[in-house]
Amino acid sequence: MSWFEHKINAGEAMQVGDMEITPLARVMKIQLPGKHVGLIWNRPQAVVVKTPDGQESSLPVIDVTRVTVWAILGAGVLGALIIGVLLRNK
Repeated sequence: MSWFEHKINAGEAMQVGDMEITPLARVMKIQLPGKHVGLIWNRPQAVVVKTPDGQESSLPVIDVTRVTVWAILGAGVLGALIIGVLLRNK
């Protein structure tokens, strides 16, 4: 078994009206060799919608929490840089 895995898993398909909907999730798994210790990170990827006539379409899922966390991190780094530049000039 590899210590690092990255794949997309399909969830259980659901029937909604006359359409079949299947969620997809991106999975990143890190496991230390020889240990029962690791990290599993799941995040939404897309939803596959299958219509009664057999046509399939994939609708991407935007993970708002992930976007917000990256925005907060970026604002913090930018704020630290600005404070550093202002304090250096004094």
